[in-house]
Amino acid sequence: MGFGTGFWAIFVTMAAEQFGTNIRATAATTVPNMVRGSLLFVSALFTQLHNSTGDYVKAGWITGIVVLIIGIVSVMIAEETYHKDLDYLEGEFASSP
Repeated sequence: MGFGTGFWAIFVTMAAEQFGTNIRATAATTVPNMVRGSLLFVSALFTQLHNSTGDYVKAGWITGIVVLIIGIVSVMIAEETYHKDLDYLEGEFASSP
């Protein structure tokens, strides 16, 4: 349970760091809701695989592997924000230096 909670905290932090300081709170609350909403797609995948294979365990393994691959690819393409300058404006009011 601690591993899952720690993963969730890192996930929300990484998601919020991808945005500027003005909308971090919005990102930190919106991204977890989008993840919760993705349960519909994961459930549909599991149901289709169960109907195709006729086996709950095999459908569960395949669903888990697909979701894990999506997560790994997402982490690999996420932008590193360690030395990113947070002093910028976003949207229509942004001006180039």
